[in-house]
Amino acid sequence: MSKRCMKERAFVKKTREFSKKLHIDVVKNLLVFDELDSTNSTAKDLAHDGAEEGTIVIARTQNQGRGRFDRIWQSPEGGVYLSFILRPRISAEKTSLLPFVAALALTKTIESYGLHATIKWPNDVRVNGKKIAGILLESEVIGDTINYVVVGIGMNLNIDITHFSTDIQPRSTSMIHELGSPVDYHEFLQTFFIQFGSFYKLFVEQQYDRIIDEWKNHTDTLGKTIRVQTSTETLQGIASDIDQSGFLLLRTERGETKKIMSGDCLYFDELYHI
Repeated sequence: MSKRCMKERAFVKKTREFSKKLHIDVVKNLLVFDELDSTNSTAKDLAHDGAEEGTIVIARTQNQGRGRFDRIWQSPEGGVYLSFILRPRISAEKTSLLPFVAALALTKTIESYGLHATIKWPNDVRVNGKKIAGILLESEVIGDTINYVVVGIGMNLNIDITHFSTDIQPRSTSMIHELGSPVDYHEFLQTFFIQFGSFYKLFVEQQYDRIIDEWKNHTDTLGKTIRVQTSTETLQGIASDIDQSGFLLLRTERGETKKIMSGDCLYFDELYHI
């Protein structure tokens, strides 16, 4: 058996054994794969087929990992790639707060290792101003009823950032790069699941204010002069606040306040360093 094959089997076996010892409400069924096209795509297929809330798809690598706007999410060995299937019984408009839940869980987990992490609206987690994790939310809503929500996580754990393409290297970091030593994969995963469960509990209990307040304590977006590219236009101004659904409130140079549901956010003080 080749060294690569042994490594693949070891990951699947160890992660399945790890899942049996978990006693976290939000983790009902952990499905482990060595390699997938995309954990989100697999999770969506499972959700369509009726997979229960708390089903989590996890892979050692992805060969067609996706970010927002169908961008490629580079997924080499050493990262954390997983997707939650959730079926919250809440108003569909509140699903936009689920990336906040995931971002806060990631931030708290990263900080447990002594690093300072910040959240960049709408879905990036950063350390020292560089992206360390991203979140992709996809959902199926019929009327105002949520059929399912898939929350995908891509986290740069023990990745040598030189393995990324040259265009994203200057804007990316990883835990091993920041700490100077590797992080135990399953220890990180357990802490993250605990944190995700805590914030998701607040979400299903409709304690949205607590989630938003916590997010504001960890974001580096509010107060900055930014440029946001939406699907239809480019807007510029000061990120003044977020509303109760997590939409960004942008104050333009004309004094108007624009509500932005989603878009690419660039900080002016970083525009010439990316």
